[in-house]
Amino acid sequence: MAIKNASDLLVYKKSPANVAQITRIRVKKVAPLSADGTIFVQNYTTSSGVNVPQGETVGATNNGATVIFRIRGVLNANSNYTGTTTVDDGSDFVYADFTNAYQGDVNTLSFADGTAEIEDGAIEVIVLNSGETLNGQEPIAHSTSASISFNEDLRDVTSKDSGGYQENAGGLRSFELSADALQDINADLDFKEFYDDINERNEVIVRFAERATGGSDVKWEGSGYISSLSMDAGVEENVTYSVSITGTGVVTKGTY
Repeated sequence: MAIKNASDLLVYKKSPANVAQITRIRVKKVAPLSADGTIFVQNYTTSSGVNVPQGETVGATNNGATVIFRIRGVLNANSNYTGTTTVDDGSDFVYADFTNAYQGDVNTLSFADGTAEIEDGAIEVIVLNSGETLNGQEPIAHSTSASISFNEDLRDVTSKDSGGYQENAGGLRSFELSADALQDINADLDFKEFYDDINERNEVIVRFAERATGGSDVKWEGSGYISSLSMDAGVEENVTYSVSITGTGVVTKGTY
């Protein structure tokens, strides 16, 4: 007889869709370069996620608006990025925001001298929104226990013809998942994310499954809401938390 190892069963939560990086490029309005000329745009990403070490701009007149226009020409080529119009915010700089066509983890843009040298501090790169690869099922980190339960509310259909015994019929079905875990401030899926879900009343997609082994691993998947969340922090003890997710709608059983 093969007894299932409980350590192989975990609660997973589906991450949101991948996130595209948004980068603001600020260029000094007056004389950002040593002279008219080209510069290199480094570490930009194609729409298919391929990193390009560097690409050279067309020669630019030595002012901020033109330099951004030439940078835009490199980044917008082949629809790798989309950029806003150039903005003058009243400071010594002008700027434009560029969004990666590729959604996921990407390198941060940088710039290097070409035929012209970049004056110190004349080009600033600010990551407004980091690109993240999130689309997938994340297990609850450092889980110490995991459970799933299925319930059915029976309907009492007892009548005078039941011969003195209660009779029931099937009613509404429901399911619930729960997990206990050690709190890790560096975990991708932990108390903080579940708190955001319960605070914002987010519907979450969850899975109760075995660790993937490449065979016919069983899984149950469905949607639900965080119905309870608690943390315990005793003196000189591990910080732990518990989460319960009450299902909404259908739960499906499958393999992967």
